[in-house]
Amino acid sequence: MNKKLDIKNIKTAKRYAQALSQGVVDNIDEINEDLALVEEVIFNNPDFVNFFSHPIVSLKDKKDAINDVLNGKINEKTLSFLNILLDENRFNIFETIYEAFKQEVDVVKNRQRVYVTSAIVLDGSEKERLQKKLNEKLQKEVIINYEEDKDILGGLLIKFEDKVIDLSLKTKFNNLRKNI
Repeated sequence: MNKKLDIKNIKTAKRYAQALSQGVVDNIDEINEDLALVEEVIFNNPDFVNFFSHPIVSLKDKKDAINDVLNGKINEKTLSFLNILLDENRFNIFETIYEAFKQEVDVVKNRQRVYVTSAIVLDGSEKERLQKKLNEKLQKEVIINYEEDKDILGGLLIKFEDKVIDLSLKTKFNNLRKNI
C-alpha cells in the first residue's frame, strides 16, 4: 500500500480530506488532479521538502513559494487549501491528507481500490476476468493494483479496505501442514 502515510496523523488527515471533499464535490476530479500535481512537484523534490519542513523558513516565505510555483496551475480552492495547511502547520502531513482525499473521491465515485498479489505476472485475460468478478462481487468500479511475490507460490492474495482474501498456495500448504 502506500509507504508515505503518517499513521499517527491519519485521523487529522481524514478530517482535512473530508472537509476538502465536501467543499469541492462539483469539481472533485479537478482538485484530485491538483493534489496529484502538488505531490509530484513538491513532495517528490527533496529541495522543496526540505524548504517546507525547515523551521527557520517563515510562513510568509512558504506561502510565497507555494503561490509562485502553483498559482495559475491549480484551482484556487486547492491553492487556498494548501495555504490553510501552511497556516495550521499541517503541510507536513500533506501526503497522508492526499491519500485520505483519494479515499473520499473513491466513495463519491463508487470505486474500490484492490491490491492483488500473485506469484507470477497475470496476463491480460486473467486480469480482465478478475476485474469483472471483483466489480460484480463488490458492486463498485474496482481499481486493481497488481504486484508479484514468488513467496506465495501460486494463487492470489487480494486486499481491500480491511479485508484480506488469501487464496495463495503458501497459505493452503501451511493450513494443510497444521491439520496433519
